Amino acid sequence: MGVDASAGAKAAGASANSTNARLAKGIAAAHAAVKPQWFEPARIELISPPNDPNRIYRVTTALGDYCLYYADKNSAIGSAKSGQVGFGQPKAAPCPIPF
Repeated sequence: MGVDASAGAKAAGASANSTNARLAKGIAAAHAAVKPQWFEPARIELISPPNDPNRIYRVTTALGDYCLYYADKNSAIGSAKSGQVGFGQPKAAPCPIPF
């Protein structure tokens, strides 16, 4: 038997998988387009540029959107003596407007 029987099954399954993949992708896109319901957890996404040491996270909840700004851990923003918030404590503020 020089012909592999599973090759035909893989080719037939590829079209079904691509249809299922497109359907799953469409459902995921539709779910991401609307805000979560009150009983769903918040969605968190990283929106800062890849090379930026400062991290900006967008938090989407049923009540609205806000962003958390984390400072660069390698910069000396402040010290414990100056009274500023240490590393790991983000600042919550409105999200930046995308271009």
